[in-house]
Amino acid sequence: MARNRINDLRKEMNISQEILSAQIGTTQQAISRMEKQSYNIPSDILIKLSKFFNVSTDYILGISETKHNSDCLDHMTANLEENYGIILRYQNLNEINQKTFLCILERLEQAQCESKKQHERRKKNAQNSNM
Repeated sequence: MARNRINDLRKEMNISQEILSAQIGTTQQAISRMEKQSYNIPSDILIKLSKFFNVSTDYILGISETKHNSDCLDHMTANLEENYGIILRYQNLNEINQKTFLCILERLEQAQCESKKQHERRKKNAQNSNM
């Protein structure tokens, strides 16, 4: 079995397992197991990973060296058009400000992850109190 590329893709984006897990609706432990290939990637999670990283499922699984299929390229083009102004502004920043921006972005992702977890805990507590 070919080595999957989840770890490589995650590191390319400079995000933690926790942030990735929150973005695709699974746990950090599941991401760790998938990266270590200690269990098969569920198909729904594989599709979410493919969409999140904008790569083909075959690329994630190590079956293909082709990173993007036509659906991924269409999605990337739409995202690029939508976010082109942000990209230009980022490129105009000096190196220190680019690093600062990436740190801020990571902190925002962490805060969003924490907020999702709090919301899920409140929802679970509400369900438990209704029983």
